[in-house]
Amino acid sequence: MTGLAMLASAGMILTGSGNQTPAMATVRSFPGGSASATRTLSTSTARHLSTPAQTRSGDGPQSGVSGGVLFGGTQQLVPEESTLGRKLRIIRLYYFIGGSFPGKPAFRQLMMGGRTVLASLDSPGHSYASIAAGNYDTQILSFLHAMNNDAIKYHLGSIYICFEHEPDSVHHRILGSPPEFIQAWDHVHELAQSAHLDWNDGGRLHWVFILIHNTYASWRAATFWPGASETDIVATDGYNSYACGDGGQTQNQTPDMLYNPVVSFAASHGGLPVFVAEWGSDNIQSGEQANFISQMGPYVNNEPSIAAVSYWDINAGKCDYQVNGNPASVSQLTTLGQTPTMQGHISGSGGTG
Repeated sequence: MTGLAMLASAGMILTGSGNQTPAMATVRSFPGGSASATRTLSTSTARHLSTPAQTRSGDGPQSGVSGGVLFGGTQQLVPEESTLGRKLRIIRLYYFIGGSFPGKPAFRQLMMGGRTVLASLDSPGHSYASIAAGNYDTQILSFLHAMNNDAIKYHLGSIYICFEHEPDSVHHRILGSPPEFIQAWDHVHELAQSAHLDWNDGGRLHWVFILIHNTYASWRAATFWPGASETDIVATDGYNSYACGDGGQTQNQTPDMLYNPVVSFAASHGGLPVFVAEWGSDNIQSGEQANFISQMGPYVNNEPSIAAVSYWDINAGKCDYQVNGNPASVSQLTTLGQTPTMQGHISGSGGTG
């Protein structure tokens, strides 16, 4: 979802100039699949979940991940760790240019506990042209330095940054054109490079490019693409939102319907690793959320380029993706988190398990 909508739904108040009324992002469906595919995946879950994690192409220095897939979510999922029987390995956080990292003391506690972060640094309304012109370099560079310093302080071998997640959202068109977005991305990335903050130049930062799931199935994805030399990881946000009526989906979604496009795009644009940066399902009809979660295990197990999955455990208003208080969904998420494939951990210099 868009940065503005994300912060509103998550109830986050961050320092900076982004105190404007948020608008909800449109999450659109990728056409394909069938209702029967849902049941086929569900019945095969037990077989796949018992399969040891294969050698995964998503693992390696570029993703900063070793030993499987990073299993994580938004900070609202952290209280469920005792029920899940494990620690989340990656936490999804959202910020505006002008804000400080990590912000809330609770976010620092997450890193102190050995969890890495995927942070979005979004524009609070500044145009891409003004960002590319260097008007906000001091604020941006301060944020990037703080991320890198905290990664070192808390022995996190890898930490993840996205400039302006979902630039393809209709709500971000006011910021500028796709070519202007690329210029802004390149400038922000160059700031980090000049300060030697990137993972391959003495730092800890990995750069994550995030679009809405179905954009990757169209020509539009290429118009926002900064290039493999400017990006470490290709990522997407995608939800099963059919029953709650968001995004014009015409049937319940399956993971392959939502995430196959990003997997294909990453493979054809440098063979980069993939993050599912936001995923989830509503629970209409009752049990659909648990069913969707049950499908993620076999899907991710069979897509070795996927290096992280982060559940969006938030009530977005029209669509409620929270698992909290839903025993069947928590049970399926627990099963998913215990699979061999989901035992990934951050790697690299100073990395911790």
